[in-house]
Amino acid sequence: MATLRCMEGVPATDEDRRGAFDELKGLLSSGRIDAAEFATRSSKVAGATTLSELAALVTDHGRAPAAAPASKESFGTVVGDALTSPRLGRTVGRFAAGSELRRVLLWALVIGGLALGAAFATSLFDSTTDSSPTGPAIPGITRPTATAAPHPDLLTRNGFVKLRDDMRAKLGSTRYLSAVIYPDYATIEVPISGDPDHSQRWYYNGSFPYNPTASPRRPGSKSSDLRDVRVTALTSAIRRAPAQLNVRDADRTYLIFDSRSGRAVMSVYVTNASNDTGYWTMRLTGATVTEYRAP
Repeated sequence: MATLRCMEGVPATDEDRRGAFDELKGLLSSGRIDAAEFATRSSKVAGATTLSELAALVTDHGRAPAAAPASKESFGTVVGDALTSPRLGRTVGRFAAGSELRRVLLWALVIGGLALGAAFATSLFDSTTDSSPTGPAIPGITRPTATAAPHPDLLTRNGFVKLRDDMRAKLGSTRYLSAVIYPDYATIEVPISGDPDHSQRWYYNGSFPYNPTASPRRPGSKSSDLRDVRVTALTSAIRRAPAQLNVRDADRTYLIFDSRSGRAVMSVYVTNASNDTGYWTMRLTGATVTEYRAP
């Protein structure tokens, strides 16, 4: 894409890498990439040295390419994907500011301001006309209750066990294909009984407030059971991971479970404000498979 060409050789800053990492988390949460793809891409973010490398990691996720030839692409079309990440988008924007494309950005800001104003007016109207305390229902979405369930720390023993118990109570099973677990929420891909071609992705934040999203299931993918996780080994690895992986002052930790290859593994990822990242992959029993330590 022309966006990538215009950013080739431009050094990436730590803020750019953090923005790309946050964008990958958003793509994962929305289901546009799966846990395995997230693990692969996030491990590459720390080593990316240019903006073009970061842009490739966050924009190439299966969407159809623009039909127009590259030579006729408008600026909005060219950088639209990059601007889906606000932090990366601001970085891209600073290159347009010094060129004839400045006017395009100005018009985009004007149109965006008008759109925000319209959205605010609509929401204000809805809030004054709708007597329901939670607003009008949205088809296909189960609204959280007015008193939402407290958010447990899912990276603790109690939090993980609660997630597992709630999953069994809600879904009738604790079998999964893949899962990504953060301290305050998780996304879990589960098999559909009687349908080997599709899976469901559930969102959990102390409860399951939304209906699942369905997506094609990777051919031949295998499921495993969260009941097989040795919780004491997992929580011990979470505590030890920053020192084990040479990540000082770690401020972000999350887990990735993946069983689709038939070899069920769980990985602890840690990173810090300097974007030093490491991961520790284990069997569900806690036996180490591999480690990637920050330089």
